[in-house]
Amino acid sequence: MLQFILAVLLVAFIVTYAATPVIIKMAKRKGIVGKDVHKPGRPEVAELGGLAIAAGIVIALLFAVAVSSFSSLQSVFNADINVLVILAILCLVLIVEMVGMVDDILGIPQRIKLLLPIVAALPLMAVKVSALHVFTIPFIGAIDLVTPAVYLFVLIPIGVMATTNVTNTFAGYNGQEAGIGAVAAFALLMVSLLKGDILAASLSAALLGAQIAFLKFNWYPAKVFPDDVGTLLIGAMIGAISIVGGFEVLGAILLLPHIADFFLFKMPNRLPHAVVQVSLRNGKLHPKGRPLELSQFIMDRAGGISERNLVQVYVGLEMLLAAAVIMIAAFA
Repeated sequence: MLQFILAVLLVAFIVTYAATPVIIKMAKRKGIVGKDVHKPGRPEVAELGGLAIAAGIVIALLFAVAVSSFSSLQSVFNADINVLVILAILCLVLIVEMVGMVDDILGIPQRIKLLLPIVAALPLMAVKVSALHVFTIPFIGAIDLVTPAVYLFVLIPIGVMATTNVTNTFAGYNGQEAGIGAVAAFALLMVSLLKGDILAASLSAALLGAQIAFLKFNWYPAKVFPDDVGTLLIGAMIGAISIVGGFEVLGAILLLPHIADFFLFKMPNRLPHAVVQVSLRNGKLHPKGRPLELSQFIMDRAGGISERNLVQVYVGLEMLLAAAVIMIAAFA
C-alpha cells in the first residue's frame, strides 16, 4: 500500500513540476499575467498556474486507475482501488477547472460562482459515495439524523460547495493557497493511512504531490499565481477526499482559518465587492482602513508584517490543526 501511495505522490509531483514552467512561459507569451500588488513596482506574474496542479492530479489518478486495471501493475504495487470513484473525482476536477478557466478569463458573477461547485459534486453523487460509510463525528459516532439520502443529496453538494468557495476566497499572498493546501493534504493522507483507506490516501497523495511541486514556483517571490483554476481545485479536492474517506469533520477542522476568514470578514464586508487595500512600507504590509479580511486583521495586530511571514503564520497555524486532526484520527 505504501509503495503505491508513494508512487501516486511522485507522479503528481513530477508532472506538476514539469508542467508549471511550461504554463508560465505560455501565460507570459499570451499576456495572461497579473500584477503582484504586494511587491514594490507591482511586477507582472504569470497566471493560470492551477492548471499545472490539475495536470499532476489527473495524471496521478490515471496512474492509479492503470494500477487497478492491469494485473501486472497490481502485482507490483499490491493495490486495488475503487476505479469508479476515481473516475468521479476526475470528472469533478474537469468541472472545477472549467469553472475556474471561465472565471479567470471571462469572469463569472459572484453569486453564480458561489453555486457552481454544486455541479462538481454531481459525479460523487452519481457513484453514491454515501454507500462507502456513514456520517460520523469523532468521539461521538454515527449521527442517525443524517440518513444516506440526506448525506447524498444535501451534505455532499453543500460540502463541495463550501470547501471550494472558502479556499477560493482565502487567497492572495505568495504561497498561501498551495502552502496551506499542502499541509491539509498531508494531514488527510495521514488520516487515510491510519484508517487503512487506500482510496482516500491515493487522492490525498495526488493533491499533496502536486502542491509541493507547485510551491517551488509559487512560494515568495512567486513566479506564477494559481488563480481560480488552482484555488477552486484545492478546495474541491479537500472536500472530496473528506467525503470519500468519511472524515468530513476532520476536513472542516483543517479549513478553520478559511471558515473564519469567510464568515467573520468576507461575508460581513460583502467581499469581493469591497476593495481590499494594503500598503507596503519598509517591507511590511499594512491594511488601509479597517481590516476587511483575516490577513488584514493580522497585519493590523502585528503592526505590519511581511508577506513571507504572513504566509508562514498561516502555514504554521495549519500545521497545528493538522497535528490535532491526526491525533483525533489516531485516538477517536
